[in-house]
Amino acid sequence: MLLKGMLLSFSDPLLGLIPTVVLFQYNPTEVTRVFQVTAPSTGGAADAGQSAPMPAGETYTLKLELDATDGLEKGGPVTTILGISPRLAAIEMLVQPVGTSLLGDLAGALLGGAAAGAKVPSATLPLVFFAWGPARITPVRLSSLTIRETAFDELLNPIHATADLGLTVLRKAELGKDDTIARAAADYYQGAREVKAVASLPQIIELGG
Repeated sequence: MLLKGMLLSFSDPLLGLIPTVVLFQYNPTEVTRVFQVTAPSTGGAADAGQSAPMPAGETYTLKLELDATDGLEKGGPVTTILGISPRLAAIEMLVQPVGTSLLGDLAGALLGGAAAGAKVPSATLPLVFFAWGPARITPVRLSSLTIRETAFDELLNPIHATADLGLTVLRKAELGKDDTIARAAADYYQGAREVKAVASLPQIIELGG
């Protein structure tokens, strides 16, 4: 069974009780990663109080394809009525500041003050988990999003689209102390990279290098 990539966030829309899940309909054929290295300090008195250097920053860029054909052929009611707009909206929620969800406000009012008090603080972007296979699960923030809708139904709902995503990997030092799961995921992500790096020498021998 082919694993599918996904994005997962508990920041919106219903007070974190219902996650935003973007399961890739089709895995991207290409994933680009860019590492941004911060130049080391040159030393001196001005730098004496600075903390240890941060690991290299890392970003992902990838293109998702969304298509309504399968849902329409199966007669799915949501796809028939709305096309792929719900899936696009789920992606769009990942670039909306948390705490601004109308559904969250409604749920808070219905569930009472205690639930409303559990709301994620506003003015921050959702914390997202990017999963790309068992060894690459990392906290990220969606830094850019370009959606191209290329086909529509008779109600002008999109039935085919592509979404270009830019993801910034969050390092452990950039996460709050209360983000326990995200910090664990950041450690796991870096640890998996280090383990694979150690395996590079046996692989060279394996390949007869």
